[in-house]
Amino acid sequence: MQRSFVMKTESLALDSLGFCSYISEVKEVLQECKTVALKRRKASSRLENLGIPEEELLRQQQELFAKARQQQAELAQQEWLQMQQAAHQAQLAASATSNPLNKAGSSQDEDEEDDV
Repeated sequence: MQRSFVMKTESLALDSLGFCSYISEVKEVLQECKTVALKRRKASSRLENLGIPEEELLRQQQELFAKARQQQAELAQQEWLQMQQAAHQAQLAASATSNPLNKAGSSQDEDEEDDV
């Protein structure tokens, strides 16, 4: 009852001030505000209805973030190791193809050193 009285009073005030063309727009904006406020209340009550204290929800969130950071670090470590292994293998392959005679000669030198 009081809300309708306030709205009627506002409409009369706007009309008496010469803003009657804005009354419908004001009513639309008021309705939008009510809708948004209702949605916010529903969203807020969903968290409250979970029965989990806000501190516990925050702790769970932080735990999830920590797990995600750990997984990301492990993934980055694996990628780095793979890159290092690939670089090492490429280096070995490059040295094997560039000096095939040196490798054969060096193995003979090692055999000779063992005999001494």
